Amino acid sequence: MRDPKSHLIVVGSRLRAYREFAMASLAQEYEIALVTSQGITWEEPYVSAYRTADTTDPVALRAAVEELLAEVPAGTGLFTWDELSLIATAEVAEGLGLRHLSSGAAAACRDKYTTRRLLDLAGLPGVRHRLAHSAEEASAAAADIGYPVVLKPRSLAGSMGVTVVRDADALRDAYAAVAGTTFPGLRAETGVLVEEYLRGPEISVDCCVVDGEARPVFVARKRLGFDPSFEEVGHLVGPWRHEPWAAEVEELVGAAHRALGVDLGLTHTEIRLTPSGCRLIELNGRLGGDLIPRLGALATGIDLPLAGAALSDGSHPALTPAHDRWAEVRFLYPPHDGVLERLELGRAAEVPGVAEVVVLAGPGDELLLPPRALTPRTAAVIAVADDAAACTEALDRAEAEIVPVLAGSPLDGLGALMENPVTRRYLAPENGLENMVVPELRNDWNSYGAGGGRALNRPVFLATADRLRLEADLNGLFALLTTIPDRLFGGDRRAFAEAVGMTPTQIELVTRGAGRRMPAMSRADMYREPGGFRLMELNTGSSLGGWQMGEFSRPAARNKAFRDFADAEGLVHPDPIGRIADVLRAEAADAGFVLPARPVLALTEWPDGYDHTKPWLDFVVPDWLRHGFDTVVCSLAEFDYRDGVPYIHGRKVDVVYRIFLPGEMADEQRSHDLVDPLLDAVGRGHTFLFAGLDCELYGNKGSLAMLSDERHRDAFTADEHALIDRILPWTRFLRDETVRRDGKDIDLLPYVRENKDRLALKPTLLYGGVGVIPGWSVGQEEWEGHIRGAVDGPYVVQERVLPVAERFVADDGAGFERMVVAYGVLMVGGAYAGMLVRGTPDPRVGIVSMSNGAQIGCCYHTPDVTGTGTPAGTAT
Repeated sequence: MRDPKSHLIVVGSRLRAYREFAMASLAQEYEIALVTSQGITWEEPYVSAYRTADTTDPVALRAAVEELLAEVPAGTGLFTWDELSLIATAEVAEGLGLRHLSSGAAAACRDKYTTRRLLDLAGLPGVRHRLAHSAEEASAAAADIGYPVVLKPRSLAGSMGVTVVRDADALRDAYAAVAGTTFPGLRAETGVLVEEYLRGPEISVDCCVVDGEARPVFVARKRLGFDPSFEEVGHLVGPWRHEPWAAEVEELVGAAHRALGVDLGLTHTEIRLTPSGCRLIELNGRLGGDLIPRLGALATGIDLPLAGAALSDGSHPALTPAHDRWAEVRFLYPPHDGVLERLELGRAAEVPGVAEVVVLAGPGDELLLPPRALTPRTAAVIAVADDAAACTEALDRAEAEIVPVLAGSPLDGLGALMENPVTRRYLAPENGLENMVVPELRNDWNSYGAGGGRALNRPVFLATADRLRLEADLNGLFALLTTIPDRLFGGDRRAFAEAVGMTPTQIELVTRGAGRRMPAMSRADMYREPGGFRLMELNTGSSLGGWQMGEFSRPAARNKAFRDFADAEGLVHPDPIGRIADVLRAEAADAGFVLPARPVLALTEWPDGYDHTKPWLDFVVPDWLRHGFDTVVCSLAEFDYRDGVPYIHGRKVDVVYRIFLPGEMADEQRSHDLVDPLLDAVGRGHTFLFAGLDCELYGNKGSLAMLSDERHRDAFTADEHALIDRILPWTRFLRDETVRRDGKDIDLLPYVRENKDRLALKPTLLYGGVGVIPGWSVGQEEWEGHIRGAVDGPYVVQERVLPVAERFVADDGAGFERMVVAYGVLMVGGAYAGMLVRGTPDPRVGIVSMSNGAQIGCCYHTPDVTGTGTPAGTAT
């Protein structure tokens, strides 16, 4: 700290969250006098004097500065980091003979078209561009430059209004939006700049210009988002001189400063690292924004605001780094437009590596996502570490803790864009649209395995925090389900079976075909809402879809772009069949059944559903063969019993892998004719049944209704209730009775009739969307007809789950489309074992199924420290 302190006049302070660190740093070394347009607020502890004046008006600003200069010693510097005040401050400094960036250089930096012309005149690597004053001129320019193009307001800042246009059809609307973009206080030059789209990552270089020489102090790798806008969603500062582009960047930055006449002060230069070399995006004559200088201080120890102040008063700036670390900031956004009710920070600040959590929005703030508004951020999280990967890992963990809660109707969140950090990194603009698809997934074999359906053009991604929460919640729910007979029915499983809607035939066969225990296998069908994953149904036992995703994911490893990304992120894919095979062998051993070295395994479906199911059963045969099982796909009607021993195609069946469900066993003799011989063979030890018929007692929507019902709350602990409330939507048997909803008694049937858009009607014992009636998909008369027919039957009503969306490259390759994703989360042996993913562009669809046009896909995940799954580049 200087003693006594020097004096400094600061022009324009701007937003506290982004500039308080700079003001606090200056206040340790300087007596600060402030000129502000808005009056003094948060700045008060840091300043000794101030004046209020329009800092964008050179006349008004000069009068205020002259008043302050009369009160302070000679040699006082004049300093601004405010984009709005830059030109006026430069003009005042020139008029008063103070050290500052020249007004001509300031104007050249502020006008993107002037910047381009001066760079061209200096012979620097060019960016094709044209200034347009109408949509017609912009269209002609774009046709000449070639699509895609970037449209920019000529003289705004912070990526305001900047957008990429990928085809002629979108240009007119884009031009109108860009031309109409303004910001109070920023001088608006006429015209829209049309530029070629530069491919590659973007960086920013913060310089201190001393004696006419631009000295790079630190470099930030930009994170961009909200295509087609260029919203800056984060920055990573760290070592850069080892990079292959370092020398070229330094040369370009120096030449650009000379071309624009920038010979003093702090600057912030933005550059694209294209395949053909570095290209300058813009050069700003002020301190970098978005907390980048704060990152620089954390990463290097260099205080850039202090360096700028030193330049203004003629001192020598301190530019020697104290250390060489990495620092990254990530800005968080709401999932959709809305008014913030509250921001839940959780334990984000306690995550190792997190240096700061900065709240950027408060209750009552309206947040409108780009392109409707600029930087509608809820929070900024800063991490510091010895390597970039550790920063990213800390930010991923911290982001999972922070939840914005928006006011208004839950329906506002339907189809909102919500992507985890891994997905955002995969879809980062610098990767190029062509590298955001995996064409190998769309092959004939995968299409056959999807029952003729179409594959999603890329995998989805599951972050570690989400996977660990899913594992904990789904294991907890599975355990709760197994206790229902004892907690609610005194151990009477027949009474339990009757309560969930099984018929006498089903109860008899299920009781007879019960296993020694329920194997730890389930698949949860879930949507993701802004608040987290929510369950629609949970299937248990062996009759699960989702296991085919190991085979389905295999072709992705042949795509180099995807493999490179997966390797960089450490992405893995589980081996679901391998996990199931391990559980099967353990269950057989526990039952005392000795499997031969290479058992014959029959994947067995009910005859009526066999033709529909056969393709995805065929699809997993290669995986079962790899894991040591000679596998046959068949229906239960194909078994040939020889002295009570089941054979298929002339071979003795060692294991019957049951796909068929008790719900398919009608009250008729045929059900006994098909099932009794198998159960006889199992009882005599001739074959092993995997898994017992009683599994579906637990994995059905009736069981979920029992967990959800407030009348049973005394049967569960507070922690169990928290789990149920977190993951399970409100679910009730459809009865003519009074139930509780949100702490109030309601008559169920009138409530159901009046709230069809919030509810779905579901049969308790069917799966895969069969028989489900989403209330919002039918008219009122039809809805009431379904309700009348289902009362007191094996049906439940369930609160609607409102899915969020994520982006996939559109089939024409010209941009993105949003798709809502249904997640079929497979759990085997108490661990996450993969996902059956289905996506559809219609967020209002009642059932996300291939019959409704959904596409099928797989999911890669980030491992925890122990690592789970198989690397993307190897066979599962």
